Amino acid sequence: MEKISCNIARDLLPLYLEGILSEETAQVVEMHLQTCKSCKKDFETMRQEFVFPSAPKIQEENERILKELKRQLKIKRILTAVVAVFVTVAVVISGYLVYTNVGAVHNFFTEDSTVILREIHTGDTWEPLYIEEDEYLNYDRLICKKKMVVHIDSASAVTFRISDTDGNIVIDEQTLEPGEGASLKELKRNTDYKVEIKTEGDFVLLRFV
Repeated sequence: MEKISCNIARDLLPLYLEGILSEETAQVVEMHLQTCKSCKKDFETMRQEFVFPSAPKIQEENERILKELKRQLKIKRILTAVVAVFVTVAVVISGYLVYTNVGAVHNFFTEDSTVILREIHTGDTWEPLYIEEDEYLNYDRLICKKKMVVHIDSASAVTFRISDTDGNIVIDEQTLEPGEGASLKELKRNTDYKVEIKTEGDFVLLRFV
């Protein structure tokens, strides 16, 4: 094993006492102390003067470090949660703005059909309602409010009922005055329904949303 001079040994003694030398370097210092009385004497003097940290102080320092690590971890978790909330809000707002302001997107997601009737006088007879030239009402869009509205400018009230393709009544007879609406929550998506009405008026405007 390589030998070292007294000058180098004395420089390494403080590190040797603190126990921070590598195992190989510590062995070199120990071998030198076994053969050099002068350095051995210096080592003994240095060891008597050296104050080793007490166990309570070491534990206190460890607890302080652990507490600091926990504090930093808590802050990191809070920041992560805050960022996640901001990102979620930004995505929702962006999606809503696109949905409400871009016509093509709005039409793709939302069902909004308008039926205009002129000079219609059904009496007591149920008349089938054609919605955008379709015999059936079908909520096939992603977002559907499922509501029928009689526009406030309509000239008369409208009585309606809705049945399935087998003729079974799904929503029984209801009457709506101009400006009123009725929920159609009973209707299923992607299903055909027949709408029939009774009304007397020169102008009737219906909306299905």
